[in-house]
Amino acid sequence: MTPYRIVMPNSSGLFETCARHTNRQTARALQAIYLCDECTKRLVSEAFNNRPPVYHGETIQGFCGLCNLNCDVTMRQWFVCPICWNVVLAYQKSIAASVAIHEWWANTIKPKFPELELVETEPVYLSPFARGVKTKKQGAATLSLLDFRVSDNRKNPPVPLFNIEQKTGPGAIDEMSEFQLDVNDFNDIAGATNNTKLPSYIVHVQASQNYQFPTRQTVITGIWWTDLITLQAHQKRISKRRGEDKNAIYYDPAAFSPIATFSEELERKGYENLLAKLSKKPIPLL
Repeated sequence: MTPYRIVMPNSSGLFETCARHTNRQTARALQAIYLCDECTKRLVSEAFNNRPPVYHGETIQGFCGLCNLNCDVTMRQWFVCPICWNVVLAYQKSIAASVAIHEWWANTIKPKFPELELVETEPVYLSPFARGVKTKKQGAATLSLLDFRVSDNRKNPPVPLFNIEQKTGPGAIDEMSEFQLDVNDFNDIAGATNNTKLPSYIVHVQASQNYQFPTRQTVITGIWWTDLITLQAHQKRISKRRGEDKNAIYYDPAAFSPIATFSEELERKGYENLLAKLSKKPIPLL
């Protein structure tokens, strides 16, 4: 197979612009990442508006910055603004967290509850930056999908029971003084909960970094869970994130439990109690 080595020429009218922005935006920040060929092509087509790298470097054995696999990877460079680059770097963590949730379900939950089917309804997707016609809150009001949905497969068609939303971060819940959630993220979960009329659980996946220089791998080191109603009850305050112009909600981490206890929640069918509460009082958006 011919290696992927297409580059954007200096003469391109898009040179020194952010590859992820659909509208022209100047970006002289030259970002570098090691990717396998398939992930490079995926990033180009799905997130970078079909704009190839401006440079290909050395090919080595290491971890791909997108799929997280140890394979042949090549250093690539694009012009990308810092905000968009943070989004790109987060893809690897989200993909690794999604894999960890599937493995946890298959190894721990499925043997005890074979009738419960986990489906990833919102797989990690790459996207360019484009300004929407709706505000974040307006979009949340019509949202109907979170990351996963669990159904009872003993009936045809399977009966949906609850949603699961995945959140990924570097910290362990039992070491946090506060758990943070962007207001927009909360509204997305609340909107989908109300629109599907299904309770929602939030799973926090701790993602750490393992280095095989010059590449790095995301390693999952812990998972915790809570439900949206319990999380609400542990809210402490809403304030701007430090150094950012966006509001976040701060919660007492006592809202979360170790993932090993989720089997007990399923045994007592806690989702039915949550559904009863939800039917009486939908979750208000902030």
